[in-house]
Amino acid sequence: MSNPKIVIEGYLTEKKLADALKQIVGEAWGGSQLTVSGSKRRWDMWFLSGDRTVVVEYDGDEHYRNTLKIKADNEKDAAAREQGFTVVRVPYWVQLDGVMLKHWFGIDADIEQVFPHGFISTKIFPASFCAMGLVRFERELSSLPEPVRAAVIKSLRDRAEEHGVEYVVPDCIRI
Repeated sequence: MSNPKIVIEGYLTEKKLADALKQIVGEAWGGSQLTVSGSKRRWDMWFLSGDRTVVVEYDGDEHYRNTLKIKADNEKDAAAREQGFTVVRVPYWVQLDGVMLKHWFGIDADIEQVFPHGFISTKIFPASFCAMGLVRFERELSSLPEPVRAAVIKSLRDRAEEHGVEYVVPDCIRI
């Protein structure tokens, strides 16, 4: 019996990510809002993969613009790793498709996602990120599979053409 095609309409949101992962991992789905005893931190969603727990965070633009949010994210990641969890952070500028599902989770599934990777409908570009958010963005961008990285860079070039490069990409990032 083959797995059904997962359809994600429009850009990825935390809810759409949770719904898709729930369908993909089935009974291994743990749910949303995982809280670990002894910690005030909550993770957006989680599931079991073999003998490990995978916690997933969907990071909107605030995770790149607010240093205290970045600090909290770093603390959450450290707390999750101390528990032996695998942490996957999904940036708002990347979509869930078959390539990214394999990259992030090592899972193959048939995903229909026609919304492109990158800064397509958002008005929050890297030029709006704080210094720590820029470091995070560059690290995450460089870790993406080549076709996804190329799509994100293309989207930045397109937005720079539309709005002016200084409003889209800071001088420290070259696209």
